[in-house]
Amino acid sequence: MKTFITLLSSALLLITSSVLAQDKVDKELAVSPTSRLSIDNMRGKLELVTSDSDNVRVVGTLDEDAEDFIFEQRGNTVYIEVKTPQNKGFSFSSSDSEGSDLKVYAPESMDIDIKGVSMDVTAAGFTNDFDVRLVSGNIVIHNISGPAHLKTVSGDITAKNMSGNGSFETVSGDITDTDNKSTEGSYQAVSGDITVESNRLSEVTLQTVSGDINATLGVLNKTKMTTVSGDAQLIAELAESARVEAKSVSGDVDFGWRGDLHANFSIKSNAGGKITNRLTDDKVEKAEWGPSSTLEFKVGNATSDVSATTVSGEITLSKE
Repeated sequence: MKTFITLLSSALLLITSSVLAQDKVDKELAVSPTSRLSIDNMRGKLELVTSDSDNVRVVGTLDEDAEDFIFEQRGNTVYIEVKTPQNKGFSFSSSDSEGSDLKVYAPESMDIDIKGVSMDVTAAGFTNDFDVRLVSGNIVIHNISGPAHLKTVSGDITAKNMSGNGSFETVSGDITDTDNKSTEGSYQAVSGDITVESNRLSEVTLQTVSGDINATLGVLNKTKMTTVSGDAQLIAELAESARVEAKSVSGDVDFGWRGDLHANFSIKSNAGGKITNRLTDDKVEKAEWGPSSTLEFKVGNATSDVSATTVSGEITLSKE
């Protein structure tokens, strides 16, 4: 019994010591508002907020396994890096640690570049290039007016009120982009869902494998939408010379068109797929041999092109 109590006490002491070992940081550097900020943190949480001064400030606690903390300016770039062992064996600290918890204040005009392995990132208010690359972790950004490139392998991406062109990429997480005021956007997911709501986006790429796509957009100039087994819904208007293309394997594709239509439609299905036309009285033509079918017709002046193909899913055309 004494041996058990001794071992338990030692284990608790190790955990307590690890928690106490997390160093606090509060450092500040004067920088040029046009410089670049590079942040590299293995795990934990990172929050970026804009600063009224021409300073970069870092506040928070470091990963308990941190071996070094770098906060310096080299050339036109400010570096923030929490160095941890690359290959650390099992220990109480490595299994229980929540990593660093940092809050960074920076001028809104700085270019931002963030890298992490297992880290959540939140940010708002920056006006230039904003890049985030994570292995595992969620990304939440608001009011970013510069170009944004957001990528996480296992995590969700949530964006609101963006006004710079952006690319969003995740494997197993969901992508949600609302009130986007830019003109171009690219969205890629594998098993996650994609939800986009914007009156301004006119050139859009939407790609998923097994996740669903729900896009409610304004007036489109160019759009590509691709899914394998997930369902896809697109609600939008067509510009005078728009080009819209959609492809699916077994997923359903649903178009809901707003405004006046002046388009040429070319819809095809194979291997038992289905086409439903609620726009006009034009009928689907069945192939003489095999299960394929086609639907081709024109509406108005036919200055735009809409094409869609599916293997075994259903394609539906309707008016909103």
